[in-house]
Amino acid sequence: MRFITFIREAAAAAKPAAKKPSTSSKGKSPAAQAKIDDKHVAITFGRFNPPHAGHGKLLDAVKDHGGDSGNYRIYPSRSQDHKKNPLTAHQKVDHMRKMFKGHKDAIQNNEAHRNIFDILRDLHDEGHEHVTMVVGDDRVKEFETLANKYNGKHYDFKSINIKSAGARATDSDDPIENLSASAMRKHAQGGDHESFHAGTGGYKDSKKLMGDVLTGMTPPPKAKKGKKGESVHESVWSYAPKLDFDAFRDYYMLNQIFKVGAIVEHDDSGIRGRVAHRGTNYVIIRDSWGGEHRCWLQHISEVAQLGPSDLSHKQEVAADTTKDQSNYSADDGSGNTWKAGTDRYREALQNMTPGQKTVKFTDFRKSAETK
Repeated sequence: MRFITFIREAAAAAKPAAKKPSTSSKGKSPAAQAKIDDKHVAITFGRFNPPHAGHGKLLDAVKDHGGDSGNYRIYPSRSQDHKKNPLTAHQKVDHMRKMFKGHKDAIQNNEAHRNIFDILRDLHDEGHEHVTMVVGDDRVKEFETLANKYNGKHYDFKSINIKSAGARATDSDDPIENLSASAMRKHAQGGDHESFHAGTGGYKDSKKLMGDVLTGMTPPPKAKKGKKGESVHESVWSYAPKLDFDAFRDYYMLNQIFKVGAIVEHDDSGIRGRVAHRGTNYVIIRDSWGGEHRCWLQHISEVAQLGPSDLSHKQEVAADTTKDQSNYSADDGSGNTWKAGTDRYREALQNMTPGQKTVKFTDFRKSAETK
């Protein structure tokens, strides 16, 4: 009996003691656990087209507002066009993660996050209750109105706070303070790699970044082409309206851009809508939810109309009840014979499935066992 007791005591002594929470980088530190449990998140949404050294100040501010848990996220916009948005979302994210290595894990790349509403809905669904959004100093009031206007409708947070990343000192001797994506696009268009490289803060892949910007700024084939080996130089207002606002506004006043009914995207929030009203230096757009937004001219981009072969165009047409509905899988009154439960409906579905064996609904009824 004593021998058995001795064995049990020896086994108990050999059993390893419970480990204390690890604070090493390999284990989950208290800060990492707090990040999981934290109901607050700090974010920013921006075009970063192209990213430059000045954006580092914004990213640092977002991280600071994330608090001790370090719960913060950076959302680059998904827009891409050959004027103001030459880089694709994937290109931006790739370059940003290399330029701002300290923020690499916070930089998001999700096709579903096309505008600020998509992002806020996702964060709410994840369980976050408080959001701090960091934006440029001149965007604070705009986002306070926008984000809180739809709280309780598209998402439901206990609090949404809009914070400034800091005012830009245009009269500062620090070149970083005067950087802008517009100036970077102008450097790229002019082939000035030295200035472009300086604007990136010495980014080692600045030549590739500038090459990506130039490629993205090349107009579609139907546009006017330059000579072989030359880049096409458009008017400054088209790709950097802030640098040539007078010409930009002239085109607007001549009703050559942002016409009523045109689809535009708000650069700062990613929200798309149709122009419902044209003011002297702003437009009012109506989004797909019926909301209206006042946007300054230099903060919007016109979105090219989608062609008939584009899937999104087909979906838009299908959703328009003012058009012919003969191809709808709907009830009577629509002009079609695809009524659910009929052989016509069954044939239509089977024809869409290559290799599908043709079986009539009546065959199912015949083979069904009667109770």
